[in-house]
Amino acid sequence: GCSMQLSTLLHGAAGLLGPAGGAMGDTVPLIDAQTANILGSINKFTVQQHVKVFDNCIEQPNTYTIYNLDTQQALIRVQERSDCCPRICCAPHHSIILEFNALDPAGNKIFPVITMEREGCCSKPCTGGFVCVDCCAQEAFVHAGAIQGVEAHQAGKLPKDRVIGRMKQPVPFAGGLSPTIQVMDRLPTSDEHWASVVGPTLFGGCSENCCNVPFGVKRVNKDGSVSVDVGNIATITKIKPRSLTGAIREMLTDSDMFQFEIHDPSVTPQQRASLLGVLLLADYMFFERDIDQCGYNDGFFINFCNCYCCGALFPCQLKINR
Repeated sequence: GCSMQLSTLLHGAAGLLGPAGGAMGDTVPLIDAQTANILGSINKFTVQQHVKVFDNCIEQPNTYTIYNLDTQQALIRVQERSDCCPRICCAPHHSIILEFNALDPAGNKIFPVITMEREGCCSKPCTGGFVCVDCCAQEAFVHAGAIQGVEAHQAGKLPKDRVIGRMKQPVPFAGGLSPTIQVMDRLPTSDEHWASVVGPTLFGGCSENCCNVPFGVKRVNKDGSVSVDVGNIATITKIKPRSLTGAIREMLTDSDMFQFEIHDPSVTPQQRASLLGVLLLADYMFFERDIDQCGYNDGFFINFCNCYCCGALFPCQLKINR
């Protein structure tokens, strides 16, 4: 039954998946014990986006599976909920709700883990470009457990009583030439900026076929300074294709693969949940661009990479006119 599945999963998390590794407790614990055990006992994850047929013709909701990197056991399934028209017209900047569900060893969903929401283009039409003021900045919230009875268009306006983390581009200029996402932790009366996720200036396009794209997670001190002396507390890496088949899939679909590695075992389970949310937010912000490597637009073009500047992406292309 369900209790047997839970017991098997928790045994896998605590035993087969390795010890807790020193993960500390959260200041305001909102996630349940099973979720905390799964997230706190693993330091290396793989996140695989599922291939969707005809996704470049009609944009479809994304689905991801989160694996233990060492054992390749599927741990969590992530399913996007979004309205059809905004998704087709505005992707990847549409409003989304992502539902994270734990999986048993057979791959069946057994209980909700967290929920993530991001308000998109219909109610925030300036997202995806230069970040000058708050209404231009991408922002997402991670909630403990499931949120019942809400529609996808309500993303960004859900009740905030079970929020465990918030992610936002810094205002103004969103990190300048370095794509930056600030990560806030839940405190008893407010939230605290505890980490910043920073990526490279150039990425995407054809460069994805031969280069990994690393995003470093830096701890932020109480005074707002970044702890550069202790190195990255975690790394989020967009992984390059490992084969010709993978490269073709990367070119023709939005299917991406990421690795998420915790270097500081004191990162708490809720902070790890927030960083998984950052990983998926980064995928929507930077890597969900259709036909990003080559195509035809009044002439054939090859996009070598994208250049990030103040929240906007600029393609570096070679174009052959008719």
